[in-house]
Amino acid sequence: MPTPYRRRRVAAVLVAAVVLLGGAGAGLYALLFHTRLADVETIAITGLTTVSEPAVRDAVAVVAGVPLITVDTAGVARRVAAVEGVAAVEVRRAWPHTLEVAVSERVPVALWQTREGLLEVDATGLPFRRAAEPPPALPRLAFRGVAPGHPGTAAALTVLRDLTEPLRGQVATVDVAGSQVTLRLVDRRSVRWGDPDRAAEKLAVLGVLLTQRGTVYDVSSPDLPTVRR
Repeated sequence: MPTPYRRRRVAAVLVAAVVLLGGAGAGLYALLFHTRLADVETIAITGLTTVSEPAVRDAVAVVAGVPLITVDTAGVARRVAAVEGVAAVEVRRAWPHTLEVAVSERVPVALWQTREGLLEVDATGLPFRRAAEPPPALPRLAFRGVAPGHPGTAAALTVLRDLTEPLRGQVATVDVAGSQVTLRLVDRRSVRWGDPDRAAEKLAVLGVLLTQRGTVYDVSSPDLPTVRR
């Protein structure tokens, strides 16, 4: 068989296969679209603790009875991600009748006082909602410009993340000047932490220093720590 003829025959077979598969796909789509075999009956939302379920359902904006295959899952995910307190969302079709919406909530790690009120701040540095009354027992960020990507915010939250309990629970406020972090404890003692580096060494030194009487504990250089009475 001549080579050009064999190539044309292989190409024809491939085209026929694509046409058949396309026809089957179109037929399946038509079946799911025009019949009630796979309509939305349930919208299953999981992962909610503090975020309002009605707010998430409103953002989903999908009503029962529409064909599941027509649901824009990417669009649903974008709308739900915009709900206050939502960090991430995954949306998928669970055939034949369920739309699943799995939400990951933002977790507050600090508070920030603004003109609009006391806001909760997550680990990314995002102030994302007003704190409840009474507010949660979290450290307060005592500087301006709290936001994701803000160097001071990053420094403060890195230090808070590296602290161990029960020390983290004793922190009342966190202040930052440049990259230099200062912690004020609930008993009004202060810890000059410095930059976020060498956290393990600073924690080891600070654990010993806090057993001594004083008002200011400086571990910014863990090789030369000081206590001021």
